Order: sequence, then C-alpha cells, then structure tokens
Amino acid sequence: MKISLKTIIVLLFVSFRLSFAQFELIEIGAKPIALGGAFTSLANNSNAVYYNPAGLSQLPFREVSIFYSPAPFGIKELANGSINYIEPTKYGAFGLSAKTYGFELYKEITVTASYSNNYKKKIYYGANFNYYNLKIQNYGSAATFGIDIGGLAYLTDFLRWGFTAFNLNRPKIGTQDDKLPQVYRTGISVQPRYDLNFLLDVEKDTRYTTSIKAGVEYSLYDMIDIRAGIGTEPTKFSGGIGLYYSIFEIDYGFYNHQDLGLTHQGTITINFGGDKGRKMIKNSLKDAFKKGK
Repeated sequence: MKISLKTIIVLLFVSFRLSFAQFELIEIGAKPIALGGAFTSLANNSNAVYYNPAGLSQLPFREVSIFYSPAPFGIKELANGSINYIEPTKYGAFGLSAKTYGFELYKEITVTASYSNNYKKKIYYGANFNYYNLKIQNYGSAATFGIDIGGLAYLTDFLRWGFTAFNLNRPKIGTQDDKLPQVYRTGISVQPRYDLNFLLDVEKDTRYTTSIKAGVEYSLYDMIDIRAGIGTEPTKFSGGIGLYYSIFEIDYGFYNHQDLGLTHQGTITINFGGDKGRKMIKNSLKDAFKKGK
C-alpha cells in the first residue's frame, strides 16, 4: 500500500496537535506574513489583533478585513482564515475577530474581543479576550478563555517600540495537562524616510527557542507597498505587495517553509477612510519629517 507524502504530513499534523498544546500562534494576514511576521511595533491595520492589540487605536477609521488560506503548501488540512472588524471611537478602538484553523477531523476556532486606547497618540495599550473552541472528530469538543495584552510607544516620530504577551493567564483546554502556548513578542520599527520602514521582532514561546523576525516595507506613489521579510525558528523568507484603491486594499504575501516549500496568501481589506485616510497619514508623516530636518 502506497502512502503519499501529503498523507504522512497530515497524520503527523494530527498527532502533533493531539500530543502537544493546541492553538499554536500562526501568522495571520498577508501584510504581516510578507513582513516575516515582524508586526509588533507597526500593528497599523486590523491584523494587529493577532500581533499587538495596542496598535488598533492607531486606526483612524472603521476597518473590515478577510483573510483565507484554503490550502497552505497545497495541503487543505492546514487551512486557516480570519475576519476582523475594528471600530474606532472617542473612547478607544473596539474590535471583534474570528479565526479558524484545521479541517473536518480537527478544527480550532478562536473568537476575540479587543480594546485599545492611547495617551496623546504616543503611548498605546490594548488587550484581547479570546474564546477558544477545539473540536476533534470522535473525541468531542472543549473550550476555554485566554487574555493577551499589548503596548506600543512612539519613542520619536520615526522610532516605535511594541510588546505583546499572549495567553497571559495560561489557560488549559479540556482535560489536557499542557497549557495553551504562552508567547512574548517585542519589536522596534525604524523609519528613516516617510515611505520606508525597517522592522525587527523577537519572539519567545516559553517552550521553544527564541525566534527572530525582520521585515522592510517601501511605499510607492501612496498606492503600492512593497514588502519583504526573513525569520528564524523556523528559517523562512517572505515577500509581498499591497495595492490601494478607494476604500479597498488588496494584500498579497508569500513565504517559504524549509520543508514544505512556498505558499501564497491574500487579504482583502475595506478601510472606510479610503484615500482620505491614507493621504491624511502620509501627509502627517511627511510633515513630521520636514520638522525633523
């Protein structure tokens, strides 16, 4: 009897998920993926929910985004996706998000309520309240709750620092002795020009070796962003592009896994500020750089 490589990978995946902690952190959103996952100090769109909830109050307008990866590396059993809704108000930014991971035999669902606010648009803080639901065919289902916190500071107009702690309360799910992953991330972003950003993140899962992630983003004509990234543990490289038109943003990203090869990702975002919001942000950056000179 022949067993395909894909079948072996799926069997190993299910075995790993049953044997170790569920709800491992995975990269969500084509923009952060293209930046190598180095998004903690940038966190400037709705995907900040998964990297640093403090960044959500940077958004000046309502935003909705949809991300779906039906078969990463050609393996539908690794399917994942998310939908995010962020509502900025004078009392801070509120968010509601949902993401899924897995297939019919094994499915993880996370629903997240987020809140973020800031002090004088210099110090940002936020939190996620996560509901985790795990369903395994023939095993039943279980649920639990987790809390993430994040902070972000504009040290100067061109230097930002961010920090996030995931699953700070160390939740357990079902009868598992192992707790859900507790992960810490910190990062900086350096902006030598208003249209250029360099990003660096350090990630520490309490069970594994420290991971380093780095990315760069360059903006062209206020309508196109070009991105690239690298990472360790596992070693990977990534890249992508963002296209803006009216209220729509389409992001494409790809990344390479050292064993599984290359895969492609996409996100569609509706930003209700549209061109007005982007011009407002770009003009603010340009003015800051002129003052800096």
